[in-house]
Amino acid sequence: MPKKGSSRGKVGLAVVVIAVVAIVVIAWHDGLIGATSIADINSGNVAVGTVVTVKGELTIRLGNVHTLSQGSNFLVFTWDGTSPPINSIIVVTGEVSSLLSLDSVTAVRPVLIFR
Repeated sequence: MPKKGSSRGKVGLAVVVIAVVAIVVIAWHDGLIGATSIADINSGNVAVGTVVTVKGELTIRLGNVHTLSQGSNFLVFTWDGTSPPINSIIVVTGEVSSLLSLDSVTAVRPVLIFR
C-alpha cells in the first residue's frame, strides 16, 4: 500500500515557495533586479533613448522637477504624479534623454524593504 503524503509537509513547502516568490517580487520592485546604475548613465554607457529602471535617493523636488541621486551621480526628471518625501529611496522608470536626465517617466515607486 502506498504511503499517504504528509499534508503538513505540503503546507510547509507551499509556505516556502510563496515566501521565495514574495521576496523576488519585492526585490524586483525595490530595484535590486534589473536596475541600471545612475553612474553608467552619467558616464554615457547607456544610449540615449534606452528605457531604464534606476534606484536612488530623491534629493531635490522643485514643482514637478525631481533629482535622483546615487552617491555623487544624479539624474533629473519630471513627474506629475504623487511624489514620495525628499530623502526617500525610490525606483524610477523612464527613457534616457541625456547623460543627466530621464524623459517619459512612467513610474516612481518608493522602495519597500531593500534600501
